[in-house]
Amino acid sequence: MNETLDELGATVRFGTVSASKPGFARVRLADLGNLRTMWLPIAYPKTQNDQCCWTYDEGEQVAVLMDGRGEDGVILGAIYSDADKPPVSDPNKFVARFKDGATLEYDRATHVLACRGMTQVVVDAGAEIVLRAGAKVTVVAPEAEFSANVTVKGKLSYEGGMAGSGGGGSSIRGNVKVDGNIDATGSIMDAGGNSNHHSH
Repeated sequence: MNETLDELGATVRFGTVSASKPGFARVRLADLGNLRTMWLPIAYPKTQNDQCCWTYDEGEQVAVLMDGRGEDGVILGAIYSDADKPPVSDPNKFVARFKDGATLEYDRATHVLACRGMTQVVVDAGAEIVLRAGAKVTVVAPEAEFSANVTVKGKLSYEGGMAGSGGGGSSIRGNVKVDGNIDATGSIMDAGGNSNHHSH
């Protein structure tokens, strides 16, 4: 066997992505005469029953494990540099920041998960969605809409007025206290048949 150790052994090279598609990329290797690799697979945490994919950008710096002949290999991952700095300096934070400015951030020191900069957030579940909080849940929006039956098991309070229409009317079981006037265009009847037009 006349093969040298260098020919047999794999080496780690650093280069920049020259072309990319989901799961694969081609890389320029400056230390090998600006050699452009063939399409190389990108190493991901899972690729079979559970999958994830993050396509690389052209010009992104990556580490590549190449065979001894420089003919085949695998992209180990992207690397930060002076040109491409990490999106965060706090070691307690996990951050995923996207080109359009959207960010997903978790701070293990403050226990806060934050999603910012998205135009639309879609949660689509085939069964039940459970939202449970140990304190108050606050929704800030100009408008909210529910296209389903709504059951409120706690006290319902409102400050901006109430309006409704359609359906088969309203039914309340229990006492109702009104601190103010009641203005009705129709009759108000009690169990004895007395109406708002009855006089003594």
